[in-house]
Amino acid sequence: MESIPELQRQVRQLLKERDALLLVHYYQRPEVQDIADHLGDSLELSLRAASSKARVIVFAGVDFMAETAKLVNPEAVVLHPNVMAKCPMAGMVDADSLRAHKAANPGVPVVAYVNTSAAVKAESDMCCTSANAVEVVGSLGAPRVAFVPDTNLGLYVQRHLPNVEVLCWPGYCHTHQDIQASDIRRLKEQHPEAEVVVHPECTPDVIDLADHVASTSGIVKRVTTSRSKHFIIGTESGLIHHLKKLRPDATFIQSPPAVCPNMKRITLVDVRDALVRMQPRVEIPADIIERARRPVERMLAMRRPLA
Repeated sequence: MESIPELQRQVRQLLKERDALLLVHYYQRPEVQDIADHLGDSLELSLRAASSKARVIVFAGVDFMAETAKLVNPEAVVLHPNVMAKCPMAGMVDADSLRAHKAANPGVPVVAYVNTSAAVKAESDMCCTSANAVEVVGSLGAPRVAFVPDTNLGLYVQRHLPNVEVLCWPGYCHTHQDIQASDIRRLKEQHPEAEVVVHPECTPDVIDLADHVASTSGIVKRVTTSRSKHFIIGTESGLIHHLKKLRPDATFIQSPPAVCPNMKRITLVDVRDALVRMQPRVEIPADIIERARRPVERMLAMRRPLA
C-alpha cells in the first residue's frame, strides 16, 4: 500500500503534467487538504474556478460543487474524483418540484443555495452560499422570496431580514442538523472560556447559543482575528485541521456529531486515479449550463474576484 506522502507526490506531479488545478473544500480529508492549490468554502472555490485558466479542474468536494465549477468555467475539463460523494441536502429539491412551487407562488423570486443541482439552479433567479445568503436575499428588494433547499439557512436569513417573508423549502444538512443544543450547552459548561462559533446551517436553537455565526470561511476569519484561545466549533469536523494550522496556540473543541461521510468519500487514490484516467468528468447539458450559470454569475458579481 502506498504511503500518504507518496500519493501526495503522485497527485502533485499529475496536476503539473495535466495543467490541472486542485480545488479542495475545507471538509475534505486532511491529507487531501494539504496538497490543494486552493482550499476554501463553496463561494471561494466557485470564484477560483471561474477565474482559472487551467485546462483541468479537479474538485475535491461533493457533487454540486463540481457541477458549479463546470457552470462557471464550461471550457475546462472538470473532474469529480468520486461520483458517490453526493450532498444529501442538494437531493432534497428537484427541478420539477421547484417548478410546481413557482407556479403556486407566481412572481416570487427563487434564491437557490449553491447546495443544489445544476437543474435546480436553472430554475432559480439567483444563487447564494452561506457566506452571502443574507446579502443576496436582501439585494432582491422583494417582499417575499422562496429559498431552497435549506430551511435552517432560510430561517437564519429571516432573522436578519425581518421585512422579507422567506418561504423556506423543507431541506436540511444532516451534519449540521445533528448538532444538538444540549451538546453545545454541555460544552459551554465544560469550557466556559471558549467562544462558540457555528455554521448557519445549524438549527435555530443552536444558533441562539452561539457567540458567532458564520460560513466556513467566516469561521476561519473569526478564529484568526479573535483573541480567544479556546473555541467550540459547530460545523463539519474537517475544518478543524485547517484551523489548527492557522492557530496552533488555540484549542478547538468539536461539537459532536459533525462528520459528513459524503465529503470524506474522496481519497488521495481517487484524486490520483481521476488524473490518470481523466475521469469521472462532470458533464452538463448545454441548455442547463446556459440557464444555470446566470444565477451563479449574479451571485459571483457581488464579490470581487480573489487575488
